[in-house]
Amino acid sequence: GRGVFKSLDGGKTWLDLGLKKTETISKILLDPTNPNVAYVGALGTNWGATKARGLYKTTDGGKTWKNILYVNTETGVGDMVMDPNNPNKLIVSMWQHHRWPWFFKSGGPGSGLYVTHDGGDNWQRLGEKNGLPKGELGRIGIGIARNNPEVIYALVEAKKSALYRSDDGGKKWHVVNRDTRVATRPFYFADIHVDPENENRIYN
Repeated sequence: GRGVFKSLDGGKTWLDLGLKKTETISKILLDPTNPNVAYVGALGTNWGATKARGLYKTTDGGKTWKNILYVNTETGVGDMVMDPNNPNKLIVSMWQHHRWPWFFKSGGPGSGLYVTHDGGDNWQRLGEKNGLPKGELGRIGIGIARNNPEVIYALVEAKKSALYRSDDGGKKWHVVNRDTRVATRPFYFADIHVDPENENRIYN
């Protein structure tokens, strides 16, 4: 990748906003109440360790960036969602991974699910006490219901990969599906999309 670009004329021209060293960007979220606030989830390079990973935030339209969530040199942002009713609440999955020409490792101690309620000033790591699986995790895909943001889904790569659901905005989680077809090769297929009008219908 070549970093982040911004258009002010519907895509006719583009401004280079930097972050070139991130190489791979998994997702960009915009604050719907402030066009100068954006979040960039940097997955980073697949091939080696780098500090250019984590979650970056701008409050000045991309002129400057601050890394507001960083774990280690092999862990980047796998996915993230914003509460449609509260742009300061984000749930972010961090994914530790490494690729060699002959092997790919998905998962490690850096992987996990994080939540902030203040735009990234403070973070809480969710874990076993919240109902998520214990042990080493891999990639986690996240989906949030627009019609009912208290309902959030997480497709969690673990020793026993499964689809989890929270009905209280991410405080507590429970398994809703352990079928292997739901969590097949999660390091490739981890996108979750929730029907914006029906929190019980999801697409994977």
